[in-house]
Amino acid sequence: MRILVALLLLGLAPWVWPVEPHEVVRAFDAPATPYGPGHRGIDIAAPAGSPVLAPQDGVVRFAGPVAGRPVLSIEHGGGLVSSFEPVEPLVAAGDTVEQGQQIGVLQPGHVAGAVRLHLGARLHGEYIDPLTLLGVERPVLLPMGAPKRGAMPRGVRRADAPCGSPRRAARARRACRSASS
Repeated sequence: MRILVALLLLGLAPWVWPVEPHEVVRAFDAPATPYGPGHRGIDIAAPAGSPVLAPQDGVVRFAGPVAGRPVLSIEHGGGLVSSFEPVEPLVAAGDTVEQGQQIGVLQPGHVAGAVRLHLGARLHGEYIDPLTLLGVERPVLLPMGAPKRGAMPRGVRRADAPCGSPRRAARARRACRSASS
């Protein structure tokens, strides 16, 4: 909620999803310390070659290779920066972009054997959960015995969640649907 309030104070509307469909396959996992382990963004499954869109108006801060992977970042004002990888940029550093404008093309390479867009966000240098900026912020009720780690909000499905037997998975899906409706 505090992120949305900050966006309103900055005069920024909620972000739009950078790729369609927007199936989040790995959630944000804040590190305990600045250099500790964690996942400093979200991974969104999408086909290679998908257009990548600017989630909000801004100025391209960086577009080029980092450790052999194509990376793009946009400064949105008020200390808010988004980052995308692996994205072959269609824009250059210093370019102004508008919300929804195509900024690049999704490339394979972020995760072996899968095509995923990694979307990161920093506010005044601190990593924050991009789902909040995308307007996905609400508690989720899960059935008893469901995996706690990486729980996803309604409308966002986690593809790599362990599900046990098919019968148990079906019961869990029904329980999740009824609990989150």
